[in-house]
Amino acid sequence: MDKDFAFRLKTARVAREMSQAQLADLVGRDKSAISLLESGKRGASVEFVARLAKALSVREDWLAFEKGDMISQEERAELERPADIFTPKLIPGNELVGDQRDLPVYAAAKGGDGHVIITFDPISYMKMPAVLQGVKGGYGLLLSGESMVPAYRPGETALVNPNLPPMRDEDVILYHTSEMDENEAIIKRLVGYNDREWMLEQYNPHKEFKEFRADWPVCHRVVGKYNTR
Repeated sequence: MDKDFAFRLKTARVAREMSQAQLADLVGRDKSAISLLESGKRGASVEFVARLAKALSVREDWLAFEKGDMISQEERAELERPADIFTPKLIPGNELVGDQRDLPVYAAAKGGDGHVIITFDPISYMKMPAVLQGVKGGYGLLLSGESMVPAYRPGETALVNPNLPPMRDEDVILYHTSEMDENEAIIKRLVGYNDREWMLEQYNPHKEFKEFRADWPVCHRVVGKYNTR
C-alpha cells in the first residue's frame, strides 16, 4: 500500500454510499477499524485489502496501489452513457497536479428556465485544489444565477469530480443538449433518484422537483467550491 491508501478507501466507501459501520460489518470488523484505516493511523494486510476491495466492489490493485481503474471495465461499461449523448470534453486532471494554474474553469451563462449555458472552452485556469488532485477530468465551473443561494452564489466556482457516481444528499450538476444545440446545465441538490428520474432540490426559491434522466443524462458531483467573496 502507498500513503494515499486511506484516501482511496474513503473515496470508494463514499462512492458506494456506505457508512463506516456498514463497511465494517461486511468485512467482519468494528467501525473503529475502518476509522483508523481512513485516518491513515493503521495499515492493512494484503488479505484484508482484498476483503475491503470485494466489499466495495473495486479492483484490489487500485485500492492497494492505485494501479489501473477503480472499477472493472465491465462495470464501467454499464455506468457509461451512450456515445451519442452529450458529455463535456474535459482535460484530464491527473496530469495537472502541482503549483501551476492547471485546473480548467468553464463559464456558466444564464439561460432560460433556470438553466445555464456552458461553453466547454476554458475561460481560465486555477491552482489544483487538494480535493481534485489525481482526479481525471476534474474541473471548475464559474457559476451564475441565484437558485442555489446561499450554498452557491454568482461568481463562485464549483469544483467538480465527473467520475463519482450519483449520491443522495450531495450537490450535482446535470447536463444535456438543448433543442437549440446548446450545452445546458443545472446545479441542484440530489435528494434521490431511480432508473427514470432525478429528485432535486433548489434553495432560492425553495422547491423540490423531478427531471427525467433521459432528458438530463449526465450527472457530475460537486465536491467543493472557491468562495470569491
